[in-house]
Amino acid sequence: MTVAPPQITPSEALAELGTWAAGSPLAEAGEGARSALERAVANLLAVTAGAASLPEQAELRAVWTPDGGPATLIGTGRGVSVEAAVWLNSVSSVATERDEGNRYSKGHPAAQTVFAVLALAESRKLSGPRVWEALYVAYEIAARVGRATSFSPLVHTHGPLGAAGAAAGCAVLLGADAAVIARAIDTGAAMAPATSWTAVHSGSAVRDQWVGAGALAGLAAARYAVAGMPGGAGGIGRTFGGVFGAIDLDLLVDGLGQGSLVSSSYLKQHSACAYTHGPADAALGVRAQLHAAGIGVDSIRSVRVDGVASAAALPAREWTSRHGAYFSVPFAVSSALLYGDVGAERARVPAPAEHAALARLVDVHDDTVALAPRTPTSRPARVSVIVEDARVFSSAVSHPQGDAVDTPFSPERIDALLSEALSPLGLDAAAVRATLAAMHDPAPGALTTALSHLTPLREGALR
Repeated sequence: MTVAPPQITPSEALAELGTWAAGSPLAEAGEGARSALERAVANLLAVTAGAASLPEQAELRAVWTPDGGPATLIGTGRGVSVEAAVWLNSVSSVATERDEGNRYSKGHPAAQTVFAVLALAESRKLSGPRVWEALYVAYEIAARVGRATSFSPLVHTHGPLGAAGAAAGCAVLLGADAAVIARAIDTGAAMAPATSWTAVHSGSAVRDQWVGAGALAGLAAARYAVAGMPGGAGGIGRTFGGVFGAIDLDLLVDGLGQGSLVSSSYLKQHSACAYTHGPADAALGVRAQLHAAGIGVDSIRSVRVDGVASAAALPAREWTSRHGAYFSVPFAVSSALLYGDVGAERARVPAPAEHAALARLVDVHDDTVALAPRTPTSRPARVSVIVEDARVFSSAVSHPQGDAVDTPFSPERIDALLSEALSPLGLDAAAVRATLAAMHDPAPGALTTALSHLTPLREGALR
């Protein structure tokens, strides 16, 4: 019998991560990683700016009453304090469920790290390659921590990943050496917010606040480490390797510097939890079949969804909040069948009568074995509809659209999604492209100028 070699220690793993981050990892990663990072950041900026127009985001900003400051509140044209920008931008980034994700990391690394890095960079008038290096480090550390952790079934990953990743990226911006970056990562992990799927399943929007909490904790952890405060927080070994679940330290550093997790990210075309996207895509296939047959959705008598366990865990046929809709397969499937999309505006409360009625016809089943996912992270789904004359229409997908590896969007589709996200502000994909281009300018203050391209043009876009 072969015995596996002993696992490396938390301090050894952290030292490897710190040494990697203190180098020039993005410069060494290659064009594929750089393009993937830009794609993730572009998507995040667009959905964050667009979500700023939501009434609930305006109400949150009003309660915070942030004073002016050096950091941009994305999609508003306002400058606020660093801390307000980190929290409010992070919350806005996930408010419409269109933020980039990474199925290998079990979460959304960009949303949880980008705005901590950008706010700190703006306050220090940094831009150009140094900021992109920090963004890359933050993403990769967050993604690696998520990939290496087997989370307890009760833990939701919004927030915890950002606390570790944002700490690393912000430490890089602050000029930390390898040892200090390692201490920042461990401290950030120890400061990660406690999260639970219970709140998510109940339709609470507090899970958006966790993203703000995690990103701000990461920034605080970087400051803590750079200030020379004591180490030994035990975030990686005891928080992620005990409180949240179990962590594989070998996997945490496996292939470090040899590949990029951002290159295996995904984009979302539906405003709903990623676990609902396979069923939603399959429902769009059924809708096309019904249209070709001249059959309206009012003829539907039953809808069966066969999905993997993650989708089957979201069977609610009714929702009492926007977030309750986002985490409902019946919401996503009925929206796709009825409207041909799953936009944020479909998550109305109360739901329109025809939408609510159709959602009540949707039954969700765990058919993981029969669907035979190609990999542990594949999310196949099948939707079968019976209409009033007893005919059956069915469509299946092997994985949702938008995955960078398996089902990538075309550049044209990505631009369309960016424009769709920005439309409430009177902007389109060109505004994001201009922002990205300007973010490469290393001149002091160039980052603030870059983000000004996301100022709303449509009168009354912000409340």
